[in-house]
Amino acid sequence: MKALLFDIDGVLFQQGRAIAGAADTLRWARQQQIPFRLLTNTTSKSRARICSDLNDGGIEVTEELIITPPVAARQWLQQAQIECVELLVPDGIRREFAGLEGAAAEAVIVGDMGAGFTFAALNHAFRTLMAGSNIRLVALGMTRYFQAADGLQLDVGPFVKALEYASGRSALVMGKPAADFFQLALDALQTAAEHTLMLGDDRMGDVFGAQACGIHGCLVRTGKYRAGDETADEQGRQAEYLLDSVAGLPALWAQLKLS
Repeated sequence: MKALLFDIDGVLFQQGRAIAGAADTLRWARQQQIPFRLLTNTTSKSRARICSDLNDGGIEVTEELIITPPVAARQWLQQAQIECVELLVPDGIRREFAGLEGAAAEAVIVGDMGAGFTFAALNHAFRTLMAGSNIRLVALGMTRYFQAADGLQLDVGPFVKALEYASGRSALVMGKPAADFFQLALDALQTAAEHTLMLGDDRMGDVFGAQACGIHGCLVRTGKYRAGDETADEQGRQAEYLLDSVAGLPALWAQLKLS
């Protein structure tokens, strides 16, 4: 192993606080000169805000270490030469798409709106998609749910699925578990998939998504983890490695180096 990918929510940070051992683990990675990136599906906050929250919580990172779906989406829009979009995203990340909103949308961008996912908002996005067969549906992640302060909460994935079903077209996914999103992180690290370990609390988006790309997957028993997530699913998939928390990574890394 030569490089690391960390999910943020549920692995390093949860409900405004650093998870025990997270800050020490990132310091250890720096001391060992192990390159890493933080790979998150969070679309409710800008990358700058995520960085600020982590630093305030004692986890020292810089903005360029954080890879988010809006960053990937903006890059794709530029490559596809799309200049006009409709945004179904929270206010916190609208500036990531500054200058792109307009009436003649060529794509609908969907992020985690939380309570903003009203019938009116979803139906307006649906009508935009149905206005032309070439209008793309772009999802800023397909996470099903996350751990909120008051319990599990629906994330963006279920609402994207509703728009897919209604419009009859497939979404282009910019977050985990999309292969292109993981590749963006590998390119930033300048490392190969087989030399990289991904740590996540979501076995579908984090672990299985990474493993499908040839990245090694480690499931942590924090965040949205639920008992039984470590067992094989109906397709026979399961995490290669299992840790009680990210604090156990240095010991696992030492074992991997010896094997």
